[in-house]
Amino acid sequence: MMETLGTDMPALNILSLGAKNDGSEDVSAIVNEYTKTNALFFPAGRYLVAHPLVIQNPLIGAGYARIGRPDNTHTWLISAIDHDDADPLCETGVICFGGDGRFTVENLNILCHSRECGIYVNPCVQATAVYVDRVGIFDVRGYGFCAAKGEDVPGFASRPLFLGQMTIMGTSDYPETSVGIYTGGRIGDNRLSDIEIMGTRVGVWEEASFIYADNMHIWTGCLAGRDNGSWWETTRGIVLGKGDANFMGENIYVDTAFALFEFHSQRNMVSIHNFMSWEDGSIGGCDRTDAVAFLIPEPLPGEPSVNLTDGLVYVAGNEKNPGKLSNLVFPGITARIKDVRILTDYEMNRANFRRFTFMDYGTPSYNGEAEAKETDRYCRIAALVMEAERGTCSFRYTSDAGDSAEITVAKRGEEILTKVEPGLFCGAEFYEENDGGYMEIFVKVPAGQKIRWTVNTVSAGIGFFPIDTGLVMRRRDYCPHDMVIDGEDDRAAGLRWMNRQTGGQSMT
Repeated sequence: MMETLGTDMPALNILSLGAKNDGSEDVSAIVNEYTKTNALFFPAGRYLVAHPLVIQNPLIGAGYARIGRPDNTHTWLISAIDHDDADPLCETGVICFGGDGRFTVENLNILCHSRECGIYVNPCVQATAVYVDRVGIFDVRGYGFCAAKGEDVPGFASRPLFLGQMTIMGTSDYPETSVGIYTGGRIGDNRLSDIEIMGTRVGVWEEASFIYADNMHIWTGCLAGRDNGSWWETTRGIVLGKGDANFMGENIYVDTAFALFEFHSQRNMVSIHNFMSWEDGSIGGCDRTDAVAFLIPEPLPGEPSVNLTDGLVYVAGNEKNPGKLSNLVFPGITARIKDVRILTDYEMNRANFRRFTFMDYGTPSYNGEAEAKETDRYCRIAALVMEAERGTCSFRYTSDAGDSAEITVAKRGEEILTKVEPGLFCGAEFYEENDGGYMEIFVKVPAGQKIRWTVNTVSAGIGFFPIDTGLVMRRRDYCPHDMVIDGEDDRAAGLRWMNRQTGGQSMT
């Protein structure tokens, strides 16, 4: 019986060829015989697969489930393949590519059995076009989707992969390495869209070339309470390999991994617009609190390129109950992180600013405000990390009351100098607190008054990082995490007044 399913050729209904959809008989021989000349349609049901399906024409099912429990209302390929080799270049798959031309799998689900791939494409060749759409791959112990290019295959595989509307999920009873999507060397220009990867050790592993992605959720943390204190610390969201691996995306959610990104080459690049990460506290059995946003194995000469614009990162915990993600700092001047908000219960201070502050190597600008109170108050308007032995940073402060001033901080060895150059009508009083490596600058808000202000970073030398305090948000109300000290507070008494300068002299 022929079906018309939007492919380039009519599709044979697999049931008319003698296959059973109740999971009672292996369908491998039937599929591997008829795929040579026909597209194949799998009505809803369960199909037992004891040997790899090496397809040469489209494979189409009748339902994508998104939940890894086989039923009779969707199409399920249930693997009985035993495969123990963990090397992706020695892999096999429930579905394997078997020739040049178009490779299409759509609208079905795969339940893995051992370390076999859900879908395995090797070799990728120049003429290959791989389309996977509305496919769920579950109980992954090896690779959900693996695309490789054998050493005996010449050339470079350009634009081979088009993956969309996929769910890839690991299994809670398997402690070894598993990868959601793997692309090997010499495979380029891949498109990924509307994909969720959950419960594998690594979300996406890219050895070389380009991935262009949008709308992805990569959640590699604890699955069904699996973590035993060592599993989670090897989880990774996105790994860029030793070649020229580049990941460019929009609306990418990298969630609950020990390292959100891992780089193996100074030529790696990540560029994401609308980036999100949420360390949700679901990691059990592991007391480590040193998870990182960016991991570069040592030794690695040079610095990969990182560009993140717009988004939200949640840093869980507080001083009494610290969360896992403790370091958002990218160790290199090539990083560009702009307008990525930090959501946290922590108070920003000299002890923990790294927990929820991306070191911005640019010059951030931000706004703040303080409501009127019955007593004097001191509001933080700027924060500065001084990691170099010498350098400078300048801020320009402007309030809605017409006050304005330029504040410069300079460091040379153990000596730190500050200078305030007020505008002509500036009546504001400025204060500082610093420990030689971290400085906070405050403005006094007299009793009964309220102010709004803007701070622009005029310049910052290498090793001096102005922190955009306007990007730090409180978890409960999503308001800016401004620091306000009441006049009676003991800390207010310890703030140092910054002399107002009218010339070029500096305060000691």
